[in-house]
Amino acid sequence: MSVEAAASTATPEATAEVAAIDPEVVALVDRARTGDAQAFADLYDRYVDQIFAYVYRRVGHRQLAEDLVGDVFLRAFRRLSTFEWQGVDLGAWITTIARNRVHDHFKSARFRLERTTDEVREPAPSGQSHEDPERIAVARDMARALGAALEGLKGEHREVIELRFIHDLSVAETAAVMERSVGATKALQYRALKALSGAVQDHPELAKLAATGLTGLLALLVVGA
Repeated sequence: MSVEAAASTATPEATAEVAAIDPEVVALVDRARTGDAQAFADLYDRYVDQIFAYVYRRVGHRQLAEDLVGDVFLRAFRRLSTFEWQGVDLGAWITTIARNRVHDHFKSARFRLERTTDEVREPAPSGQSHEDPERIAVARDMARALGAALEGLKGEHREVIELRFIHDLSVAETAAVMERSVGATKALQYRALKALSGAVQDHPELAKLAATGLTGLLALLVVGA
């Protein structure tokens, strides 16, 4: 299916963003639908880091995240024939599968058993840094406090912020993942950011950052992801 053909099936709210769909992705999807294993492997390589980051933030355990991501892509492969272009990138569709898989995991008896033997959340992997240790310590403290504030938000508020500003999905892609209209997603994002701004008021440095606008606060959120 060409980009033009994809646009013809897009919803009116999403049509404006369809031009952003990479023609290479469209071509890979077309090939993968016919059973081209290499094409699906290329799609896997393109989206696996994005999906792993999404899953890892929710389960906090590297091996478990890897297992779930493997299952997500297996499901995506099996369901690719049902995929329809709706004006958003394929990654949003795979993220929806990941979201449902994580929900299934948390509802499972296996998860309840794991919680009794794996209470400590693994730290996210990080690279080496040559920045000033004191500045790093301050930034980490702020990032931890911001992360705690984010975790304290309502589930839908936390999710819309993570999808938009940590996983860098567009409004239309976020709407597709959360199964909402674009307008409803924009309204939810507004309420979520307002709630996050209010949640950091007890932390002087974060409150100061929030007072200058949410850009700095959101940038710190990405650093702490």
